[in-house]
Amino acid sequence: MPSLLIAMALNIASVVDASFVSTFIGHNAQAALQVLEPLVLLITIFEWLFGLGGQILALNKKAEFDEGGSNHYFTTAMLATIVLSVLILLVCFLFKDSLINLLHPTAGALPYVNAYSPYLFISFPIATILGVLCQFIRVDGQPNFASGVIIVANIINIILDYLFLGVFHMGIEGASLAMMIGYAVGLLCTLKYHFDSKRTFRFVFSELKFGTWIRSTIEIIKIGLPGASMGFFNVLLIYIMNLIVGGVLGELGLDIFNVCVVALLLISILIMGFAETLSSIVPIYYAQNDFYNLHHIVRNSIIITLVCSVIFTAFLLIYPDGLLMFFKLHQTANDGLVENAIRIYSLAFIPMAFSTMLLFYYEGIERTVESGIITVISEFLGPLFFTYLLYPFIGITSVWLSFPLGFILSIVAVSIYVKVVERKDSEYSGLFFIRRGLIEKTRNYTLESKNDAVKSEMFNHLKSLNVDDSSIETLDKIIGTIFDSNNEKVHVEILLIDYGDKIVINMKDEGNREVMKDIEKSFSQDKIKVSEVLGFNNVEYLIDGA
Repeated sequence: MPSLLIAMALNIASVVDASFVSTFIGHNAQAALQVLEPLVLLITIFEWLFGLGGQILALNKKAEFDEGGSNHYFTTAMLATIVLSVLILLVCFLFKDSLINLLHPTAGALPYVNAYSPYLFISFPIATILGVLCQFIRVDGQPNFASGVIIVANIINIILDYLFLGVFHMGIEGASLAMMIGYAVGLLCTLKYHFDSKRTFRFVFSELKFGTWIRSTIEIIKIGLPGASMGFFNVLLIYIMNLIVGGVLGELGLDIFNVCVVALLLISILIMGFAETLSSIVPIYYAQNDFYNLHHIVRNSIIITLVCSVIFTAFLLIYPDGLLMFFKLHQTANDGLVENAIRIYSLAFIPMAFSTMLLFYYEGIERTVESGIITVISEFLGPLFFTYLLYPFIGITSVWLSFPLGFILSIVAVSIYVKVVERKDSEYSGLFFIRRGLIEKTRNYTLESKNDAVKSEMFNHLKSLNVDDSSIETLDKIIGTIFDSNNEKVHVEILLIDYGDKIVINMKDEGNREVMKDIEKSFSQDKIKVSEVLGFNNVEYLIDGA
């Protein structure tokens, strides 16, 4: 839910921004927003590159009970974000005219592009640092706070949009100023996290050497690159498509494309919300080989996003004016052209939902080749290939049709590649790289009290695996310590995996954090590891194989 709220806040603010600009200023100003869209998308590149990449590595270290390593990657990611986003700010101002000329705005959109860009450039480092930091806050047991920060920033943006455009008539500069102020307030709100004693990510600048920072930054980039490259290729694709639709249809073409992007943002509220949730949960469950719960989470996420995509696609196919009216494009002389574009483009939402979920899943399990295939084809090569192939036959319609075909091609391509990998490496099975035979050797239990009947069932299973009585007694004491320290007001999720040469028992609960210290003091640290992961107490107990 928190990831969903973040996606909702970000995307609704973009939609409202475009709607206010078209309503209070006009279609040439809306066309300017589409011209600048490649620059706006730069923010998402850094958020995925350092936020997602750093988060995955930091969470993996947490799963390995390495607090120092987790803080190292957090510090590295934040420092890299600050340095590179400030460098981009300087480049944008130093080469502003050249940058705007590179975007090739139409004559009608050019004045608005010039007016909107200064505050947009200042927003780059503010929004990027905020986005990356919120990625870490979200997985540090404070998802509601991360959501609240982003929501507050975008509510302020929307309110100021209306005041600056509708009341004070400040022109398109008011829209970019509203965005800058909104994100600046959001960044100030994150100061609460820095003074929170319960946070587990901490800056360790004093321990960070320059050479180590560079190497760790490269490591983070490697992990975050597939997701970030999705943003990078999207920037290139939007730029090229802007040139095509602007060259063929002028400002009208840019307005149509802007509405298509808005439609994509609306459905992305759900898709990206669930996908980013996967990116934080998958590394933990996959590292612990908890394929039972992993399968349940992934399956439900895919089903929900596909159902929502089908509903939204059906709505736009039947009633495209339901979206177009917010941009005053539903009663134009070319309304047939506009409606046709929206209907065809909406066919991309269903395959996009599945390919995006796959992409973030592969990111979470560090399968960079598979996630790279999806990114390159769906976000760049696929749409360009089909536009080039079909343009001689159906003209500008090929642009809208190329997006659904690109997503479909990416799914087909990655499925073929996974089949090839599966033949070479028999350890894994299927699109989701589940380890063969391990699900059958896995048991999941939920205890609601220390005398829960389920505990007896678990102990009987351990006895069937020839586990000695002393090990079972130790496990019983650990469980008793957890419940006694929380006055029985806690649920304990237990994952038990038989690896043959060893048995690993992982226990998670949302109870008192002090319990972990008590367990560390009371039991042998050779067999027990404790950590805090995704807001849960995480206790791992190792039993040598019989």
